[in-house]
Amino acid sequence: MQEASWSEVAKYLEIPEDSVETAFFAKMTNEKLKDTRSKEELKAQLKALSDEELTSAFVPDVYQKDIYHIDYRRLRENGIKLISFDVDDTIGDTMLDKLKANLPMLKFTLPDKAKRLVKSLREMGFQVILMTNGQEEIGAGAYQQLGADGYIYRAEKPDTKNFELAMRRYGVNAAQMAHVGNNIRQDIGGGNAAGVTTCLVRNAGKSEEFGKFLLRLVGQRSKGHYVRKELKKRKLWFKHHQHFSGDQYYQLSQMPQYLEGDIKGLALWQARRKSVKTAVVD
Repeated sequence: MQEASWSEVAKYLEIPEDSVETAFFAKMTNEKLKDTRSKEELKAQLKALSDEELTSAFVPDVYQKDIYHIDYRRLRENGIKLISFDVDDTIGDTMLDKLKANLPMLKFTLPDKAKRLVKSLREMGFQVILMTNGQEEIGAGAYQQLGADGYIYRAEKPDTKNFELAMRRYGVNAAQMAHVGNNIRQDIGGGNAAGVTTCLVRNAGKSEEFGKFLLRLVGQRSKGHYVRKELKKRKLWFKHHQHFSGDQYYQLSQMPQYLEGDIKGLALWQARRKSVKTAVVD
């Protein structure tokens, strides 16, 4: 397996090549390159799913550029009381967050606008928590920085157990919870399987995109890529669409432009939350 060049990482992230940060980033990227254990199994599982199962499992209820473009009033009007946010690359930059959480000389920080967003959501009456697959330092750091109501770390998404834990802990049912994240397999797959409203956003940080670029250089792809590829192949959901320019963003209770006039697509879209499956969890 080809390893990421430290000089490439340093140049891309605009940090000194001989710094401790560079070593950390290179290590993280190389770990990502080695994460190929079950991709073939995942591809086989995806292929075996029916259109209805694939749509129910992985199509998000909301798709937006970032957490700041979601219409949270729509969520409230639809009965949502609890919102959980992924942290890594949803609110902050994955590798920078991990770096800051592991190096004592650096302070863990998140954007001020994220702090203002959480404050406004709580003022709207939402309970707001963080749900990260990362270590406790990231969950606790984000919780303290954002002034959230709580956090869950090492959540093991797309496993549904911590979505269920959050519902019990904060006194809501699946219809009253929404989850926001950037990973279609972990965040949307896990949230859909748990029956909660799911909101997909683009990556917040550039280091994750750089990691994906390095994967492509050595002929590898992320697991989420295979989910998106299967959805696109069957014309069930598009991040981009050949006949419509730009990302196909939509809010809760809306549908993408490309579904207009697509009878089969509309039927699957309307039925997708009635048959949520947990067919792909690894």
